[in-house]
Amino acid sequence: MQPHRKLNKSKRTKKKEAYLMGFKLIINNQGQFISEFKNFPMDKIPLYFKKENAGVIQAMLRECKTNFTELHTDLERIARDVFHS
Repeated sequence: MQPHRKLNKSKRTKKKEAYLMGFKLIINNQGQFISEFKNFPMDKIPLYFKKENAGVIQAMLRECKTNFTELHTDLERIARDVFHS
């Protein structure tokens, strides 16, 4: 009989960086432009970040979301003007 294998349990390590927000502008093979943005969930910020940093991170993400939404709207307008002129 073979002995039971022990599973390697990974230790939790503190990460030095966090992906908080990103913006992508994509063109597919049909020539369609797609913009997308992803952000760290606001409700998870207090769980993963120090209390003294959480407020600043939330404020920065709110500002980025506003700016990315405006950028998305501007890009839609540009694409509409170019392709429908």
